[in-house]
Amino acid sequence: MENFTCTICATDLTTESIQIEKMNEIDVAFIICHECENRFNLMFDNKKTKNIKNKIKKIKEIENYLQLVLYREMLIVEDDYYKQAYDDLPQEEKDLIGGYQSNVDKQKIKEYNKIIKEKRFNFKDLLELL
Repeated sequence: MENFTCTICATDLTTESIQIEKMNEIDVAFIICHECENRFNLMFDNKKTKNIKNKIKKIKEIENYLQLVLYREMLIVEDDYYKQAYDDLPQEEKDLIGGYQSNVDKQKIKEYNKIIKEKRFNFKDLLELL
């Protein structure tokens, strides 16, 4: 959401005018309408909410990591599927086709492996989130 509309005077307000103030250990994000000076409180944060947001961020990182692992494995499984399909062909068809050629992009697998290795998560990381 990038734009807001003032409910008093219908002026368009942008996120660029968001301000933050700290009151009693609470961060308050707000926008003040430049036409009618009405104040809109948008978000409230304290230590607990920031901790939860950090956990959500970590969960998203783990989800991204698992998706990368999944995509890599799907590429490998796809290649296995086509290899088995080729192996199941009668010899006459194999002779017509020639040898099996993998369609898996080895460079893509290397890239996945590199990223996965850099982002490695383990069970301890999941326990910390709890």
